[in-house]
Amino acid sequence: MRTMRRIANERTESQAILSSLDVGIIAYGSDNRLIASNPVAETFLGMIPDTLAGFLDRFGADNGMRTAFYLESDDVSGDLEIDGNTLRLVCQQHPLRVGGERFGGHIITAQDVTHFRRQEEQRKAFVANVSHELKTPLTTIKSYSETLLDWGIDEKNRTDIKSDVARIYDDSIRMERLIADLLLLSTIDSSRLHVQMTLFDLAECARQICDRLADQASAKSISLDFSVMSRHATVLADRSSVERILTNLVVNAIHYTEAGGSIRVYAGNIVDDFYIKVVDDGVGIKQSDLDNIFRRFYRVDKTGSRAFGGTGLGLSIAQELARMQRGRIEAESELGVGSQFTLFLPSARRILRDSLFEVSNKEKPRDAVATAAHETVRKWLGELSDDDDIMDDTGAFDLRGLLDIIDRKVHYRTGS
Repeated sequence: MRTMRRIANERTESQAILSSLDVGIIAYGSDNRLIASNPVAETFLGMIPDTLAGFLDRFGADNGMRTAFYLESDDVSGDLEIDGNTLRLVCQQHPLRVGGERFGGHIITAQDVTHFRRQEEQRKAFVANVSHELKTPLTTIKSYSETLLDWGIDEKNRTDIKSDVARIYDDSIRMERLIADLLLLSTIDSSRLHVQMTLFDLAECARQICDRLADQASAKSISLDFSVMSRHATVLADRSSVERILTNLVVNAIHYTEAGGSIRVYAGNIVDDFYIKVVDDGVGIKQSDLDNIFRRFYRVDKTGSRAFGGTGLGLSIAQELARMQRGRIEAESELGVGSQFTLFLPSARRILRDSLFEVSNKEKPRDAVATAAHETVRKWLGELSDDDDIMDDTGAFDLRGLLDIIDRKVHYRTGS
């Protein structure tokens, strides 16, 4: 009985270990019959064949595993596509131990590598795009420089020489912008971007951006109007990041709106989200392109974007920065009619109220927004005076009273 209990306990422990793994495990004994598999393998592959030969026939015929096994290759592995996912299967011969005795067997591991493969494809595409984007201005700079050095300075007139130098200068600026955007994306991807979350009025921030870009719109005879549709628009976010997002959206609208057109910027709210909506009557975007505009280096009109000095990274950076503030950017457009881009950010009231519950539950902040919210809530609690009636009968903080104080302070900052 003791031996049976020990064997049962060992089996239970083995099953628990196998079940806890996020990799599929299938074990075949010396007779090539199935002796164990874990739930992950069954989720990936469904019904596991009873024999190793059956497994190789079903899952290793098209990826070279079966051939490599029968040729006694050292590498018996292959990829398997199932329901849009990619599994990496590896078969290895291992000595197994059962009841104190060792015998030969095979262990097959199945790992979902879909995410890694997509990342690798994105990395390769990213490198290819960067190489292309850098090569284009470098080619221009090189060709114009060679022309000037070989004969241009001696034979061209002053106006033509100045034009060539201006072209070289413009492409160097384009490269500088591209490198700056790439460095910013690298900082965002590695979570090393320093942000300073503060309370500010989103509508007033948008108004300042419109005032700053009014001359640029006027130079193209484009009207730029701003309207506020919400009394309070206090957000807890990194102001410089929000300014970059809004600048990108408005500048894009100016670039893709023809002379005599109009751009309208609205500030409003939907429940606990504030939004800044940029609407233009420009050239518009096809639906097939609209689904891809937030991808890195994607251009609706490659030639047009280069004429405007774009790097193909502006909207991608804007979306990444918006997500860092717990926000998002949505786009709507119709070709030949115009486009509408909307930045959504959660209200400071919502963020701070959530933070109050997190602080009371002693939860750790999960991002920069939560960290700033926790610090703000703790600071306000420390500023409370005896005149603030926020204690209940037991002497503890009254939650409703604290929520009222948050609402008061947030609204106070809007000037209401």
